[in-house]
Amino acid sequence: MELKNKVSLVTGAGQGIGEGIAKVLASNGSKVMIVDLNGDSAKKVAKEINSLFPNSAKCFEADLTDSNAIKSMIQATLSSFTKLDCICNNAAASKGLGPVENYSLEDVQATLDLTFTSLWKCLQVEIQALKEQAIPASVVNISSNSAIRGYAFNSIYAASKAAVNNLTQSVAKEVARNDIRVNAVSPGTINTPGVRQYFEAEPKAKEMLEKSSLLRRIGEPEEIGELVSFLLSDRSSFITGQVISVDGGSSIN
Repeated sequence: MELKNKVSLVTGAGQGIGEGIAKVLASNGSKVMIVDLNGDSAKKVAKEINSLFPNSAKCFEADLTDSNAIKSMIQATLSSFTKLDCICNNAAASKGLGPVENYSLEDVQATLDLTFTSLWKCLQVEIQALKEQAIPASVVNISSNSAIRGYAFNSIYAASKAAVNNLTQSVAKEVARNDIRVNAVSPGTINTPGVRQYFEAEPKAKEMLEKSSLLRRIGEPEEIGELVSFLLSDRSSFITGQVISVDGGSSIN
C-alpha cells in the first residue's frame, strides 16, 4: 500500500470531504489523526476506520482558529504516532450569502478566519514541526473550484480559496529545499451532507450542477481522497506547488 508506514493528519475530517480523505488514506495503509471542531464526529470517523483497519486512527477535537489548539493537535499526533509525514488541511467554512453589496464586514471576517486565516495558522505550526523532524513530508491544502471560476453570491468564500491557492504555491517555494512538498486539490461539486441539504432545498440545482460536469454527475468524497492520497504519497515525489481540480471537467465546461 502506497502509504504504509506513513502518518497522516486530516483537519475537518468529521464528515464530508475530510471524512472521505481520511478513510482513503487509512485504506492505503496510513495511520490517521482525525481532527474536527466536532469531537463526536471525529470520534465516529475514527471508530469506523478502526473497525476496518485496527489501530489506524486517533481523533482530536480542535478549534483551528486558535493557534494553541493547532499546536496541541500537532503534539497529540506526534505523541500518538511518534512522527508526522502527511498533512491535509481540509477544514473550512463560510458565513453569509448574497450580493457582494449586502455582505456584512462580520461575515467577511468570519469567512476569512475560517477558510484562509485558520489554514495559514495551521501551516505555520505544521511547517515548523515538519522542519524540526527533518524527514521528507507532503502537505495538501483543500481549495475549491470557486477560486478558479468565481462563486456568485458567495464571493468572499471564493476569494478566500483563491488566497489558499496562492499561499500553497508560495509556501511550496519556501520549503522545497527542506524536502517538503505542498500542493492543493480543488474539488468541484461533491456529495457531502451540506450539498445534499442544498439539493433538498433546491431540487433543480442538482440537475444543473450535474450538467455542468463533463461526466454528468457530482463527485464523491472518496474521489477527492484518491488524489490527496496520491499527492501525500512518495509516488508524487516530483509534484509540488500545484493546484489540481477534481471536478468531472466542470472547470473547463
